Amino acid sequence: MFGIWRGYFYSGYGAFKQQYKYEIQLNELPNPNSQKSVQGVTYSYRTTVFYGKASLQGIYDSKNKSITIKETKLVELRIADKSEPCLMTCYLDYRKEGSTEILEGTFTSVNANSKGDCGSGYVYLERKTESDFQKEDFLFKKTKPSIKVDTTTAKPLVKTKPATAPPAKQNKTTQQPLVKKTNPPAKTTTKPKTTQPSNSTAKKQSLSQGKDTIVKVAPVVPPVTKPVDQNLVKKNIPIPDVIRDRDNPLVKKILTNSMDITIQLYDNGEIDGDTITVYDNNQVIAYHKGLTKKAITLNIKASSDDPVHEIVMVANNLGAIPPNTALMIVTTGDKRYELFISSDETKNAKIIIQYKEPGTDSK
Repeated sequence: MFGIWRGYFYSGYGAFKQQYKYEIQLNELPNPNSQKSVQGVTYSYRTTVFYGKASLQGIYDSKNKSITIKETKLVELRIADKSEPCLMTCYLDYRKEGSTEILEGTFTSVNANSKGDCGSGYVYLERKTESDFQKEDFLFKKTKPSIKVDTTTAKPLVKTKPATAPPAKQNKTTQQPLVKKTNPPAKTTTKPKTTQPSNSTAKKQSLSQGKDTIVKVAPVVPPVTKPVDQNLVKKNIPIPDVIRDRDNPLVKKILTNSMDITIQLYDNGEIDGDTITVYDNNQVIAYHKGLTKKAITLNIKASSDDPVHEIVMVANNLGAIPPNTALMIVTTGDKRYELFISSDETKNAKIIIQYKEPGTDSK
């Protein structure tokens, strides 16, 4: 897990959904066991001018390839008015697609001041070699190369000033200094400025004021992308492997004039340990939830700018009695729909809910 991970997270749903950039710099602590402690910092930001920075602690389970990251201390803050400083806890799974390493999952958050709920959402990160901010010291310590040694002399290949001036003339068999005194110094090919973007460093140094935070910046709400293809999938959200690689038969399409949509999920039968993940337009809205007699309740906000919601239920396991079955109750406006759905390791269950403005036909 060591290194830089950068991507984004979504907070809120429907018309209230907002996107933020997210960067994690991770240091994995030595441990022979499969569960390893991690430390580091996170950045939540719109730009490198408006951002929040927090320290983190967590656990990486190398056996299950999952990591839990908890932001513990707020260390820097640069936000606009009416923004909330929040601390996030992320539950992420690791995978690799070709040469791209990915951390993906969900998060919950609490207000750093009031300790109230700050919302939850979806996180997507990829491993990167460069940071949008200043790299932490531990990144340099682990990647610092060792000194190369000339095996013929067993001496470090380091330029040193000779104790006395070298002789005016030397035989070819005599060892020459690394740089001839009579030649002009070689031009430097590596500039210190290329190791870090100077503008990012300057901004970070000028903004390092004493308040602690991780932050959701709210001056600008990102545009919501409308559905663009026959599957009603938003192309700006990566399609999760578990949706792309499985069949997704349509159980029902619901038309509604109400912006408020409530989905409740129960185990449809004997409680046998079924767990599910639910996606709304490829975004996780319920992650590894167990189906029981108590409802899993999901609230979705539709709008004219975000009218179509493709809900996919994915079986994480099949419980003791396959397949993974559920009773789904959809309530929108004055209408209530009861759906019996099932999913397994090759097939998901999908419903589509489409909002139409009042006064239009919703039948």
